[in-house]
Amino acid sequence: MALNKIYNQLLQLRESADAYIPNIWLNKRSQGKSKVKYADFLCNQIHSIIEADIKIKKIGNWSESAIIYNLFVRYFTAFDHDQDGLLGKHGDENTLNAQGLRETGTFLKTIALLPYLKRLGINTIHLLPITQIGVEGRKGDLGSPYAIKNPLKIDPLLADPIIASSVEEQFTALIEAAHRLGMRVVQEFIFRTTSIDSGWIRDHPEWFYWLKHSYNYGPPKFTAQDLQIIKLIPKGKGKYLPPPESYRNQFAEPPLKKNHDLSIASAFADWPPDDLQPPWTDVTYLRLYDYPYNASNNFNYIGYNTVRFYDPELARPENRNTAIWDAISEIIPHYQQKFGIDGAMIDMGHALPNDLKKMIISKARSYDRDFAFWDENFENTMQTKKEGYNAVIGGSWYNITKKNGFRKEIISLVNKKPLPYFGAAETHNSPRFGYRSKNKKVASWVLFNLLPQAIPFMHNGFELHEHIPVNTGLNFSKKDMEQLGDARLPLFWKNALNWETKSTIIPDLIKMEANKKSYPWIFDKKNISILMSNNPRVCGFLKKHKYGHVIALFNTNFSKKETFSLHESHAGIWKDLVGNSHYHFDQECEIAAGRVVLALRQ
Repeated sequence: MALNKIYNQLLQLRESADAYIPNIWLNKRSQGKSKVKYADFLCNQIHSIIEADIKIKKIGNWSESAIIYNLFVRYFTAFDHDQDGLLGKHGDENTLNAQGLRETGTFLKTIALLPYLKRLGINTIHLLPITQIGVEGRKGDLGSPYAIKNPLKIDPLLADPIIASSVEEQFTALIEAAHRLGMRVVQEFIFRTTSIDSGWIRDHPEWFYWLKHSYNYGPPKFTAQDLQIIKLIPKGKGKYLPPPESYRNQFAEPPLKKNHDLSIASAFADWPPDDLQPPWTDVTYLRLYDYPYNASNNFNYIGYNTVRFYDPELARPENRNTAIWDAISEIIPHYQQKFGIDGAMIDMGHALPNDLKKMIISKARSYDRDFAFWDENFENTMQTKKEGYNAVIGGSWYNITKKNGFRKEIISLVNKKPLPYFGAAETHNSPRFGYRSKNKKVASWVLFNLLPQAIPFMHNGFELHEHIPVNTGLNFSKKDMEQLGDARLPLFWKNALNWETKSTIIPDLIKMEANKKSYPWIFDKKNISILMSNNPRVCGFLKKHKYGHVIALFNTNFSKKETFSLHESHAGIWKDLVGNSHYHFDQECEIAAGRVVLALRQ
């Protein structure tokens, strides 16, 4: 087994170089860092995992019981191990320090931190893309993991050079370690784009869009009138209007072999057609359909109607670029059979042709009928469920930040949704949530552990009060962008989490996990109803069970404390499992700004 092999290699290196690591990694409560023997630390952590060997329960739609940690490997365990003020060094290999230790995140260091995640209550790891990253047009010093050069090769910078095992063996060990701790691993995949220098370009030029010249190239421009018509398409109305002829004429027929007079067309945000995002210079769209080149509108261009809302004239079975569909459908099975992953998040899955999605899902489930599929879709529709998905991202990460959003999330209990959705306060594309407010963060975590269809989802750094977002993709205001200024976002640059600052939320998360073990019936997401106080800003849930009654109340006012009381039917003494206080809810009570009370009737 890969994990045992790596452990034995580390045993031979226990007198290796010294390294500084955060005290949190050592399960210390104090902030700051400690000097350790690097290999010794890794060895001890892996040994504890080998000894654990917890069995994963085999159930059908296991996503419903997932507690997710969204993990960006090269960011999650990045740390300045030699304390020279640099993360790695400048030069040809900019991730290693002078001792040869990789200071960006690695699979090996992630294995070492699995027990830490287990203490927080995590049972599922969601990995952002781990595949080889392109070089041409690269953004930042490391490039975006979404600019995939080869979907079947793993980014070599995720390997820890302290041992001889390959990056594939180290990834296999990560999966084995997670399974030994009773944790599942879901990997994110991108099927619409590749890097601008993808290896597929050389072997399959017909899978891509080519330009005659690129000096005027950019997203197509539509008139205001045309945009009005086009934007009705998702509602089943409107017309599929092509981009202007001058834009279409920039594109060339894919060459039979490399043609130095032609260039690959880079990508841009495909919807809406007037999206203001800057061009995606490091990636290009895959050409999923062919069409006769002698037609007046041959669809041989990148546009909303060729890569997102496919024109019905184009999206006919006879026009499928079948070779690339076959190649795409084999990617997930490769990771299933070689590494043993448990599920897949499909990036922008709702923008793929429906028949291609069916191929991807059916092929993966032919190897593992319980294999989970998550859709990066902010809508939660019956159509997504019919397509075979187990869960969607949903919109909680957006709703919870808006005025009265927290209250609306609570009341959403009455609205049954087709699929479980991520109970997320933030994602890798959104602003950080309430990083200055302990109460706000704890309340959101309790909320999503109680809402019946919510899958608790913790984005890496949430528990550390990290304030720098990974990416500025969604829900950022102009003011947000100005405040971030020249911040080197982790999606593109070397960066490390705020490990050394003492987190005031981690003890609460650990306590929450202890409560879940002591009172599992509270969190089984059954027999829960909305509970309103005499103060509209204070509301929550009532949970009735044969073992007892529990009240969860949230102060949805995050700026000041509120007073409230409940109906006399809730008289008696209630013990708060979060703050260890006692309440008489039929009397006037006080609750701090943004705080949650989870009270058990005595």
